[in-house]
Amino acid sequence: MRIGVVVLASLVCVGFASPGDNLYEFDECKYACEYQKSCPGSQINYIDASTNEFGDWRFDQCPLALSTLLFWDCISDCDYQCQQIITKTRIEAGEEILQFHGKWPFLRLFGTQELFSTLFSIGNFIPHYYGFQKLCDKIRKLENRGDTRRLALLRNYTYVAIAGMLAWSASTVFHLRDLLITEKLDYFFAGGTVLTGFHAIFARMTRLDQHPKVAKLFSLSVFFIFALHLLRLYIDWSYTYNMRFNVFFGLLQYVLLLLLAYQNYSSLKAPRYATQRRPYDKRAINTFNLCVVPVLLVGSTAMAMSFELFDFFLYNWQIDAHALWHLCTIWPSWVLYKFFLHDFDFTTKANLH
Repeated sequence: MRIGVVVLASLVCVGFASPGDNLYEFDECKYACEYQKSCPGSQINYIDASTNEFGDWRFDQCPLALSTLLFWDCISDCDYQCQQIITKTRIEAGEEILQFHGKWPFLRLFGTQELFSTLFSIGNFIPHYYGFQKLCDKIRKLENRGDTRRLALLRNYTYVAIAGMLAWSASTVFHLRDLLITEKLDYFFAGGTVLTGFHAIFARMTRLDQHPKVAKLFSLSVFFIFALHLLRLYIDWSYTYNMRFNVFFGLLQYVLLLLLAYQNYSSLKAPRYATQRRPYDKRAINTFNLCVVPVLLVGSTAMAMSFELFDFFLYNWQIDAHALWHLCTIWPSWVLYKFFLHDFDFTTKANLH
């Protein structure tokens, strides 16, 4: 469920300064590697082999496939190799594993920098694609029947699905290879998901589909906010600003989902709907799908994000809290689109205003 995925994660301080970056031996290792391999663009043209403990270390050459396809240049490969050398040395000495450049020292497995985060990002893409297909099928059926009154609601949900697919595609690429451009795309599309989610849920709650002119103005306003957000980040990239933007709209979506759950509960209890004859189990199913599910979505996503707040890394398993967080967001994404469709059917059949 990408619509709230960036909220608590954004509360975690983001930065490039990590304990591992300040290690003297890490710098010495990089200097020795860049000097030995004569890295293009390196400013290291001399090392004192008598004082540099890595002066005689035999550093590996970067595999051709990684250097050509995934842009591992000589300097970045030296950085990677030294992270592994320092980490293994600290493990053997019984010392704490440290982060480098804001990330844990992952091994390159099957060409990826973060194998499990990459796989789980792909896993998160699937339910958004599934939801997009289901929504499109629903739209086609309604169009074939000539019932276009409430298609605006469904189209808003397709924007959520599209934003989710783009965001998790960007997340996959970013965890596959951490570069400045892949990081920025990951952040850009994450911002798009919180805005499309806010747009869709707010439009549903206020029934803007019944007021096309107001709905169009609202949509343009949200698009304008996103454009200004991207422009702000392009002119002056700021993790603090990006955090505040995502937190604001992400938390706003949580509030809207909870309010929508209460709104549905009130509608189910309204005399007009409550007096309609239907089996008791049908009423119970509606109450669960329309009132309980949104609360579960908010609760499960918030609980999943607790992995990000209690960060840890298992070197032997090459998995960290961030990867497990991505794993735990797959189920809410499946449920989200089922809720959208249940809620749409409810508003149609109950003739809610």
